[in-house]
Amino acid sequence: MTLPKNLAPALALLALSLPVLASSGEERQQSFKKILRTFEPMGLVARDRAPYRKDEFIKQADTLKQIAATPFTLFTPNSIDAKSRAKPEIWSQPEKFKAAQQKFLTAVNDLDAAAKTGDIANIKRSYGVVAQSCKSCHDSFRGPEK
Repeated sequence: MTLPKNLAPALALLALSLPVLASSGEERQQSFKKILRTFEPMGLVARDRAPYRKDEFIKQADTLKQIAATPFTLFTPNSIDAKSRAKPEIWSQPEKFKAAQQKFLTAVNDLDAAAKTGDIANIKRSYGVVAQSCKSCHDSFRGPEK
């Protein structure tokens, strides 16, 4: 079978671009790293390792709230790749995974609300709840480093 002359270059270009396209696993990791880059500066404040600046903290909390749900949309079936640390339990125990996701999103919303109050004790407590929700989910659904 021969391809029309104008179709062959298009298919070749598509084939060359495929390795550049990120897999769901890679996209997911990048999305979680974006969360970490937003969350960790707040942790420095919560652990008294950086000064508390209310406006800056509110901005970080708002950003975290906006991006928090994104990685969970990327847990598509068959998206475990060579880099992925996702455990199969994500798909075999979807109710448990959804509950962990909801716990995280609720904690993020609570941190965002606490940030707006300026009550540093409440902010620290709320930060700790978010951190614990991350750890709990990782313990259940994230495998060891590869």
